[in-house]
Amino acid sequence: MGWSVDHYKEENVMVLTYLGVMSFRDIVESSITNINQANEHSSTKMLIDCAYLEIKANRTELFELPNSLYTKWGMNPATRLALIEPRNLHAKTTAEFYVFATQNLGWFAKMFKNRKKALEWLNEK
Repeated sequence: MGWSVDHYKEENVMVLTYLGVMSFRDIVESSITNINQANEHSSTKMLIDCAYLEIKANRTELFELPNSLYTKWGMNPATRLALIEPRNLHAKTTAEFYVFATQNLGWFAKMFKNRKKALEWLNEK
């Protein structure tokens, strides 16, 4: 299991996919890679596919991503984060907290049940 980062050239969307159990260290490593590649492609649209994610990070750790780490790592403040809802119940409740915290800290984030709806939101003007 693991994670991957891809660039959808036509829509200029970064796609971060998680498969299986992820620690906070895994989330940090994948996020840094995703942000660096987004900056290389001048992309402010991120699709984060969490459908098969099982999270082993706590809420305090995850809060630090939007609270300070995204800015530290150079993420564009105009970036939109679309998460695909995890199937795992614990991962889903953790993702809901992450989206809520991210929104409250001024970032654009939303969770979706499927990729089509997420991409529609990312591509809105």
